[in-house]
Amino acid sequence: MKWTQLTSLALSVCFLVISFYSTSQEYQIQTADSWVKKHPLIETDIPVNQIIDGTYYLLLDTQINVSQQQPTQRYTRTVMQAVNQSGIDYISQLNLDFDPSYQTLTLNGLGLIRDGQYIDKLTSAQFKVLQRETELANGIYNGSLTLNIIVDDMRVNDKLDYSFTITGRNPVYQHFSVSRTLNWSVPVAQQFMRVLWQKSTPLYINTVNGETDIKDTPLAVGHDYQISLRNQATVASSNQTPRWYSPYKQVFFSELNTWQEVTEWAIPLYQSAIEVTASVAQVADDITMQNLQVTDRIAAALKFSQDEVRYLGLEMGTNSHQPTPASETLELRYGDCKDKTVLLISLLKAMGIPAYPALVNTEEGKRLNRLPPSANQFDHVIVTLEYAGQRYWLDPTISYQTGSLEHLAQPNYGYALIIKPFEQQLTKMAPPVDGLRIKTTDNYTIAQNREQPATFQTSYLYSGFEAINRRSSLARNGLDQIAKDYLEYYQGYFKGLTIDQPMTVTENANNGELLSNEFYLIDDFWQPADPDLRADFYASEIQNSVYEPDQITRTAPLYFQYPNNIETTIKVKFEEQNWQFDNEQVEVDNPFFYFKKNIHFAENTLTLNFSFSAKQDHIPADQIKLYLDEREKLIDHTHFGIIKYIDGEATTSDSGGLDLEDNWIIVLLCVYLIGMVFFIVAWRIESAKRPTFNNTHFYPVSNAKFIIYSIFTLGLFINYWSYRNWLAIKAQQDSHIMPIARGIFALFFFYSLFLELLAHSQEHHKKNKIMPNALALIGWLLLIVITATTRFSDYATIGLCIIPLIWLPLVNYIQHINQSSEALIYNSKWRIRNIVISIIWAPILFLGLLQEAYLLPGASIVKGEKLWPFQVQFLQRQQLMPIDEDILYFYSDAFFDFRSDGNGITDNYIFSYWQNEQGQLESRLKHFKDITSIEVTYGKTKFDNTVIKVIDTEQQYFLLIIDSEGQTDKELAEQINRRLDHYKSL
Repeated sequence: MKWTQLTSLALSVCFLVISFYSTSQEYQIQTADSWVKKHPLIETDIPVNQIIDGTYYLLLDTQINVSQQQPTQRYTRTVMQAVNQSGIDYISQLNLDFDPSYQTLTLNGLGLIRDGQYIDKLTSAQFKVLQRETELANGIYNGSLTLNIIVDDMRVNDKLDYSFTITGRNPVYQHFSVSRTLNWSVPVAQQFMRVLWQKSTPLYINTVNGETDIKDTPLAVGHDYQISLRNQATVASSNQTPRWYSPYKQVFFSELNTWQEVTEWAIPLYQSAIEVTASVAQVADDITMQNLQVTDRIAAALKFSQDEVRYLGLEMGTNSHQPTPASETLELRYGDCKDKTVLLISLLKAMGIPAYPALVNTEEGKRLNRLPPSANQFDHVIVTLEYAGQRYWLDPTISYQTGSLEHLAQPNYGYALIIKPFEQQLTKMAPPVDGLRIKTTDNYTIAQNREQPATFQTSYLYSGFEAINRRSSLARNGLDQIAKDYLEYYQGYFKGLTIDQPMTVTENANNGELLSNEFYLIDDFWQPADPDLRADFYASEIQNSVYEPDQITRTAPLYFQYPNNIETTIKVKFEEQNWQFDNEQVEVDNPFFYFKKNIHFAENTLTLNFSFSAKQDHIPADQIKLYLDEREKLIDHTHFGIIKYIDGEATTSDSGGLDLEDNWIIVLLCVYLIGMVFFIVAWRIESAKRPTFNNTHFYPVSNAKFIIYSIFTLGLFINYWSYRNWLAIKAQQDSHIMPIARGIFALFFFYSLFLELLAHSQEHHKKNKIMPNALALIGWLLLIVITATTRFSDYATIGLCIIPLIWLPLVNYIQHINQSSEALIYNSKWRIRNIVISIIWAPILFLGLLQEAYLLPGASIVKGEKLWPFQVQFLQRQQLMPIDEDILYFYSDAFFDFRSDGNGITDNYIFSYWQNEQGQLESRLKHFKDITSIEVTYGKTKFDNTVIKVIDTEQQYFLLIIDSEGQTDKELAEQINRRLDHYKSL
């Protein structure tokens, strides 16, 4: 559920052992029971343009049988068609989950429909029962099992038809309830939903997000409810929506009709666990003795349940909702949300403070009050109490929380069901929303002499959940690492920034606030702004809170953080006199947020005050344009620039002699040449002394060395390994093959080498011990495809890292054919030459990986969405591009640092920048409406750059230097011309 901690490895091993001995009779295979209705498939065209993951859903069928005498049965049938290879990958492996403590799984059918013919797969598919513990990362053991099914011989356009029945349901639920989604973001041809209700009292039925036809057939005892749908319209999926938002139509069947009935179900579960035993009373007495005020006792009891009892959920069977008695949780010192809740309530009860469990849903949130009453509408439980006329919501699963009761950060899950007698409805959670989340203060002192460093001190005051998150980050990463991360962050803005004093962090135990202070020196505070100098200041935390959505045209609401109150103060003290600024006040008030800016100048100090408060937790879809207009105002007002006029001042520099920095390529080549000579000499010496090993027919080497050495030699070791094996084969067979050629072209002889090893395996082991022939053929084809598609692409280095894995079955077989272990040990040993050549090639490897991750300038034009946020922020900070524009295409001709050179386009602008001989950044920025034309000179070879000459309305021009490989240079030129035509037509 929420705010979990890591669990112990020993306990994990324990559960794995238990699961091993409990999976002897996990599932059975037999046809569906007679109560199940079979539905024929309909003929329908495949809506190709709407298909996702290559899968078309032909049938979704859910049928549930509930009777007084027999366990509940849930029959599920799904038919999916693999439209392409992606679909085969997606559906050829199934995972069916069930809880063996109260459920049994029966597989009713498994087959393929190919060209109208049904092919049974129950005998040829691979079945394996796994205990995956999918919630283990959240500290929850649920004991569920998964029947993993791998379907063989699936082909494009095959239809996978499988069905299964799960018998039994969690006995903790005394009343039946079930829900089903009826429309999806992907096309579904047929849907069936059936509840065979064989009890006298009818079910309560509700739908949300639209109505649906439900056929109700009375039975001798009960009802037969059925829903049949065909080709329902898909629902457009949107990103960046509030967690509680759901556009999908749902139907709910339930025995319960009121929240009071849910309360009456839950009360006995918690009453039996809440207790004041001697051990609980002892802890409560200790808390009472140490805290005189009732509010302090409540806070101390909460902190005890949070910090002294680690989060661990053993949620097998009824334990999913049945809490552990408080005394047992206290003894174990671990528990999940319900266990920690019961312990906290028991401690408060021992101190005479009434408190109650409160069931909440962390996903549905404020939508919960629109859903019908049901016991399974909740996924979390917390504690609530009233004191001095104020209701408090306390979550004992939160870690790193501190502060007195009135200052505690209280969760807001929208609505909660308080578990106490006669509670009839949900309670709206309304914790305080006016507290600050973040308060930042930046203090700059600008030296009179621009050659002297400026001082920069920044402090962040975190409150509420933001403080909790920061404490958690400190606990995980340590102060030194966080200080290093912050240093790198600010160095993206200030090139010459260094640490002046170590970072400090202090806490306020009373209000739970956390304060961090950082101290820096900035050598290059002023940035060139031809012919003057410029400095810019931003209220970054506020800017980041008012983000631009990825989808502008949308039907779904946009997530907006709430509550969210931020204050930012920037103080700039000038040691140089004669600075002047006008005082100013600006307000931006709208339905989404309130923003205020104050500019004040006194005693040679400029003070910028910014305050921001969100007003709601989402932006309605029909108000996105208004929101973006208001956002543009805020972005403009949260930036402040100052200019220092040079008045003719200039600086010069001169240097002579050999500059290693200017000749680093020559030095690097010399180092590489020396390393290669050493490697070749050492290899030849070792070859002359290499021993021979009896009973060794091939060239064995360990998996680790093969993979690592192949990667660090950029694939060359694969060629050498292949050469040595073909050399061994030539000697064994006395053939006329050329091992050196087959080693050089190892890629094309992969399958041939497999066949040689296969023959060896058949001769010595009477079976194939390498891998299936078809898999080897697929591996060979995959090897060719990866090599062909990545060798000259943007992902060549990544391809080199994947290729050794395809060779592993062959490498592994040669290791394990009862050869001399001495040969394996000898060949797997890392020698000095191996390490040297790996070190020599490592920079090229890592340079390639960094370029392909777009962390360093690469050799190609990239689309704007592939740039990292810090790169975009640099361009905005340096005013190389407008702050409210998105980059469409970008290219940097720099070798290491994109900050020294680059160019690109946005929707409305072309920009280019470069570093001049003095190391200063020069730039050009033009709106498309101010450009008359472009002249493109395409590179004649892949080593030549393409040059785009941008000519403005005053017949002045600047150049875009871009990569010529591939077609992206032509695509970029086409995009520029398209925008020029657009503005000319206005």
